[in-house]
Amino acid sequence: MKDLETAIDRIGQKMVVCNQKCKGMSCGVLPRCLILESAGRSGKGGCVMVGINPGHARAAEIAYYKKEGAKYETTVQYWHDAITPHPYYERLRKLTKAFGLNGPILWTELAKCENAAGIKFPPLKALRACTGRFLTEELKAIPLEWPLFGIGCEAYKALAYLYPARTVIGVPHPTGAYGKQFSRLLQLNSESKEVVCRALSSWGELLWLGDVGGKVEAKHHA
Repeated sequence: MKDLETAIDRIGQKMVVCNQKCKGMSCGVLPRCLILESAGRSGKGGCVMVGINPGHARAAEIAYYKKEGAKYETTVQYWHDAITPHPYYERLRKLTKAFGLNGPILWTELAKCENAAGIKFPPLKALRACTGRFLTEELKAIPLEWPLFGIGCEAYKALAYLYPARTVIGVPHPTGAYGKQFSRLLQLNSESKEVVCRALSSWGELLWLGDVGGKVEAKHHA
């Protein structure tokens, strides 16, 4: 675990000083959302949660970075102090428990910067650059047996394309318009849980978890 922590810290140090200034992305706030959460979790059965990119930082967060400095440690500390109880994280933690994944969680994103004003989705070029520069390096440090969870359809598809050797599980976004659909994943019947467990017990599986009448709609892509 110490080697993993060191590797993620090294990548995080590079992340916060990234000067690529990708078109369509905001460079006014630190690149962030790379957290290895291990406190209170077992040493085995880890996973990786991958979103699209950070939402817009609120004034309090921006003020914190200005006061404490533009450092990776600053983004990690703010996450622990203020962001960890957010429903996005709490609901995904419950999902890992439901699936028997009690080990560390790497919280990360395809792109590490916010969208620029007026941009609803990161440009493809920015996503390609950022996943190559950071996410791919992160996953080199992560055990191959750890499944990747793509949060939302776009993140799921990106992971499926980029990392064919990994098991990739796609889930509806836990907040916003898909919050109710996500919540039903926490109350799966035994048949649906078996589908998920089979995917999690193998390497290189690909599974999208939609919810139809309380059951998992498992979409496998040959």
